[in-house]
Amino acid sequence: MREYITIIIVHHEGKPPKTIRIRKSHLKAFGIFVLAFVAFSIFSHLTSLKFLSERQEIKAEKQKLAQEIETVVSKKQEIEKEKELLNSKLKSLESKLLSIEDYLSKRGVIKSSLPVGGRSTNKVSYDLSYLQFLEERADYLHTSIRGIPLGYPVYGRITSHIGWRKNPFGGGYEFHTGIDIYAPHGSKVRATADGVVEFAGWYGDYGKTVIIRHPSGYLTLYAHLSQIDVKEGQRVKAGDVVGRVGSTGRSTGPHLHYEVIRDNKPIDPSKFLAWE
Repeated sequence: MREYITIIIVHHEGKPPKTIRIRKSHLKAFGIFVLAFVAFSIFSHLTSLKFLSERQEIKAEKQKLAQEIETVVSKKQEIEKEKELLNSKLKSLESKLLSIEDYLSKRGVIKSSLPVGGRSTNKVSYDLSYLQFLEERADYLHTSIRGIPLGYPVYGRITSHIGWRKNPFGGGYEFHTGIDIYAPHGSKVRATADGVVEFAGWYGDYGKTVIIRHPSGYLTLYAHLSQIDVKEGQRVKAGDVVGRVGSTGRSTGPHLHYEVIRDNKPIDPSKFLAWE
């Protein structure tokens, strides 16, 4: 078996041909080298394409991430602005709440425990615990106000005030312990604060009467009723109907006799009808 391959090179200029002998093993090795080189070239090209594709993807992801970072920064700035606005609103709310509490304290309605003017701080910063505290104070004020007899139990003209007056049934003078409000017979009489009905029935010269005890310590009395719409022990809220205007008991005509009592002493109800 021949181990060589002969290659004859013929010249066209008339020169004698040249003969080249190559071992088959060398030619085979050269062929393997060429095939390996081609395969390596193809692999390198595919790898380069893959790296280029991954580079494009990384570049796109980088751009996307940059846009997301820009969006986050913009959102953060918006949140900071909203936070500053919220703090400003909360500061205003705190100031109003303190003013209301101070006013109610000066009127003797409640005992204030907050310093007027708010917290002594240069930087407005609120945490959840303080906001919860303000909410609790607001609930306390709301509950306190609902327990104070405020407003008219029935709308009408005041015909007699608290104090000494001429006796309408004879000579001399008598001390009138409340106010008389004229209203048509059967008009609805409403509780002026939350409380519990302490008395509902006939009450001597007062005729049909309702007495309500309020959590603030006040008592309110509604007398000369033509009809009673509540029972003793019943809980009522401000605005609930407790009876109807009448002229029962010692009365000269349809009207409501209304009293506000504190520590067993009558207080001028007109101070509670409308605040100045």
